[in-house]
Amino acid sequence: MANVLSSVKHLGRRWLGVLAVAIGYVIVAKLSYQFSFLFSNGEPVLPIWPPAGYSQGVVLLAGASLVPGITLGSLMFTLTSSGLDWHWNIVAVANNTLQPLIGLWLLRRVGFINSLSRIKDVGAFIGLGAVAPAIFSATVGITYFCLTTPMAWATYPVAWFSWWISNVTGVVLITSLMITWHQGMRRLRNFYAPPLIGLWLAVLIALSWYVFCSSDSHYSLNYMIFPVVMWAALRLSPFWAALGSAIVTVIATWGIIKIGASTDHNLALLYLQAYICVLTFTALILAGVVAEREQARLALQEEKEKSEQLLLNILPLPIATRLKQGRSTIADHFAEVTVMFADIVEFTQLSEHLSPQDLVALLNDIFSQFDHMAEQHQLEKIKTIGDAYMVVGGIPHERGDHAQAVADMALDMQAMAQAFSDRTGQSFRLRIGINTGPVVAGVIGTKKFIYDLWGDTVNTASRMESFGVAEHIQVTETTYQCLKDTHALDLRGEVWVKGKGHMRTYFLRQKSSVTVARPVPKPASR
Repeated sequence: MANVLSSVKHLGRRWLGVLAVAIGYVIVAKLSYQFSFLFSNGEPVLPIWPPAGYSQGVVLLAGASLVPGITLGSLMFTLTSSGLDWHWNIVAVANNTLQPLIGLWLLRRVGFINSLSRIKDVGAFIGLGAVAPAIFSATVGITYFCLTTPMAWATYPVAWFSWWISNVTGVVLITSLMITWHQGMRRLRNFYAPPLIGLWLAVLIALSWYVFCSSDSHYSLNYMIFPVVMWAALRLSPFWAALGSAIVTVIATWGIIKIGASTDHNLALLYLQAYICVLTFTALILAGVVAEREQARLALQEEKEKSEQLLLNILPLPIATRLKQGRSTIADHFAEVTVMFADIVEFTQLSEHLSPQDLVALLNDIFSQFDHMAEQHQLEKIKTIGDAYMVVGGIPHERGDHAQAVADMALDMQAMAQAFSDRTGQSFRLRIGINTGPVVAGVIGTKKFIYDLWGDTVNTASRMESFGVAEHIQVTETTYQCLKDTHALDLRGEVWVKGKGHMRTYFLRQKSSVTVARPVPKPASR
C-alpha cells in the first residue's frame, strides 16, 4: 500500500510539473506577441521567439520528462491564437515539441554542461542547441505554409530566415538565462556584487533607452551598448552577460515598435535580429572564455598548492623557500639541537603475523600518529627508515626548549604505544634514544633529495636507541643537563656504546619539576 501511495504522489508531482510547464509556455508565448512587427504581407512577425528558448531551457534543466508540458502548452496556445485549421495545430505542436528534443539529443551527444563555463559548451549551445534545431523548425513551418496557404514560394527564403533567426535568438537569450540562473545568483553572495551589479544595470538600461527609445537619438550609437554588455561578460558571469543582452533586446524591440524605425519595418527587423545575435553570441563566447580561463587558473593554483604542500611534506618551509630560489646546495650549522630515534621492538616477529598490506597499514597508522605529535610539539621529522623514526628539535628555527619538546614527544610516544597494546592485545613496545649537541643540516643532490642531519650528535642519538632498553627512553649526559630541571630522570649508569666506549646515560621517566638521578638496575633484556 505504501508503494502505491508513493507512486501516486510521484505521478502527481510529475503531472503538476507538466501543467506548470504548459502554463509557463502559454504565458511566454502570449507575452511574445507584445513585441511583434507587421511583415510586408500584413502578418505579425516576431524578432525573437521566446517559447523556443523556454522549451529548450526546460528540457536541458529537467530532461525529457517534462516534454508533455511543452506539448500541452503549445497545443493550448495554438488553439487559442492561430485561427488556422486543425492541420496546422498538429504541425505546430509537433514542431514546437521536436525542436527542443533535437537540441537536447544533440547537446547530450557532445557532453554539454549547462554552466556555459567552457568555450566548447558555448559553441555547442549556439550551434547544436540553437542553430540546428531552428533549421528544422523553420523548414517544417515555412514549407507547410507554402504548401497549404496562399503564401508565395518566392517569399520562402525571407520568411524562412525570419523564422529561423527568431528561434535562434529566442534560444540563445532565454535558454542561456534559464540554465545559468543559479550560477548568476551565487555571484550576489559576494558583499560587493549587489551594488556593483545594480550600478551596471542602471547604466545599461539608461544607455539602451537613450540609444533605442529616445526621439532625439540615432541608431548609429548602438555600438555604445557593446562595452557595457562585454563588461558583464568579463567581470560577472555568463548569466549576467545573457541578462544584459536580453535587456538590450527588449528595449531595442520596444523602441522600434513604439517609436518607429528609420527604415521600413522589414529591414529594421533584419537589422535588429542581426544586432541581437551578434551582441549575444559575442557576450556568451567572451563570458565562456573568461570562465574557462578562471577555471584553468584555479586548477593551476590548486595544483601549485598541492606541489608546494608535497614539497613542505619533504622539506621545512625555510629550506623549501631557499631551494625554490635556486640554491643548489643548502647546509646550515646548528650549535645545539636535540635528536631522537625511536624503534619498534621485535618488529620482525610482529611482521611475521601480518600480511604485507596489513603491515604497511600498521606502520602508516603508527607513524601518522608520530607525525601528528611532531607537529603538536613543533618538531621537525627527518625521516623513517624501516620501523625507525627520527625527529629533531631546534631545526630549522632555533629554540631554547628543544630538549624539553623532544622529551615530551618521547613520553607521548610511549603512552601511545601502551594504549595501542591495551587496545589491540598485541605487544607493542618502543625503544627510544635522545642526544643533544651540534649538527649540520641541509639538502644535497638534485634528485630524490631529503632534508637530513650530519654529525656525531646524530650518531650518538642513534646509539642511544640501539643500545637502549625496550619501553625506556635513554638520554645522554648532555640531554640530561638540559632536562634535569623540568623532567624526572633515572641514572642508568655507565653503558658501553659501540664506537663511543663507556657513556653515562639516563632513563627519562616523566615530566616533573623534581629531579631524580638515582641508579636503577640494568634490565636483563632489550
